[in-house]
Amino acid sequence: MKHSVINRDSIESFIKEIDKSIKNSFMPTLAFIYVSIEYDIEELVAKLSKYKFIIVGSSTAGEIYADSRVGVHTKEKSLTCMLVDMDASAFSIKLKKNRDNEFFKLGKKIGKWVNKSFENASLMTITAGLDFDNESYLNGIQEEHKDIFGGLAADDRKFKGTYVFSQKKIVKDGVLALAIDKNKIDICLSQGFGWSGIGVQRVVTKSAKNIVYTIDDKPAIEFYTEYLNITSEDMPCIGIDFPMEVITHNGEVVSRAIIDINKDGSLVCAGHVKEGSRVKISIPIGLKVIDNVVESIKKTSNNNHINSPDLTLVFPCTAHKELLGNLGVNEIDAVFNTLKQTPLIGFYTYGEFSSFYSSSAFHNETFVTIQMREKR
Repeated sequence: MKHSVINRDSIESFIKEIDKSIKNSFMPTLAFIYVSIEYDIEELVAKLSKYKFIIVGSSTAGEIYADSRVGVHTKEKSLTCMLVDMDASAFSIKLKKNRDNEFFKLGKKIGKWVNKSFENASLMTITAGLDFDNESYLNGIQEEHKDIFGGLAADDRKFKGTYVFSQKKIVKDGVLALAIDKNKIDICLSQGFGWSGIGVQRVVTKSAKNIVYTIDDKPAIEFYTEYLNITSEDMPCIGIDFPMEVITHNGEVVSRAIIDINKDGSLVCAGHVKEGSRVKISIPIGLKVIDNVVESIKKTSNNNHINSPDLTLVFPCTAHKELLGNLGVNEIDAVFNTLKQTPLIGFYTYGEFSSFYSSSAFHNETFVTIQMREKR
């Protein structure tokens, strides 16, 4: 597989570099394009409309790229792209607006579309919109299709608006879906974590979907302000970095980041939290989070037939970036070298999708890694 990695700080220079790559006897069929909301995404999409390759585009909370030529990088407020020449017939793309807030129904439509696209398929999906009900959407997909990975678009932790895009189209409240033919592309997925619950378990006494109203019959915000000795003004950023560890009725453990606070003190979570669930505040395990991610890759790679991938996609939570700070590049470097310096592209997300390990496909604080290889 041929590829070209591009990172620039202006739309004009970004487009020039894409043109330069194509002129060098390189005919890409697929482009992963991840950009900061500092740029005019409508202008970018208009300029990208002249290309014939499939574009998978998203706004981010930080951009990631690596290959053996340019090295390993984590960026902020940049435009980042990887062009690849994988078999175009192995991919199909769809952008869909959220028109009526029927998220489960939208998920079922996408799941049916994936199954019709290929006999043996996997789905990469990225969602946009801060009010988008990702869990209902994923539950709808899972009614029809099981193999899912991807994440939420982000906006540099401003929490004002996120976007997905492809040729000639940009969506600020909806989904991008990329169907992948697994008869032509091998896929191996890994899922690392790195947070641990602390303190006494509490019980969610009132909730509805992704809104938690009370915990132990007290306003849910007190669960954070009292335990972490913070004020409500410190949220939601604190709630992303210190998510709720949720133990569901069937004993499954998931994390739920806090993305907003309502005036009544209820918490708006990135995913659903059912009444009766037991919860703790979870804290990161420091630099060991990197070891956790690497071990997850080694474990799945040892059980998979992809010995040398062509391409690596990564979807780490923005909390990994905030936790590690300047050492964030070390985490990407560890992944890059564990996978034998395979070309790598990704972005920091507001939530991660992976349906391979649990009944819930929606996760927070997670680092999702996807290895892809064309079947020879």
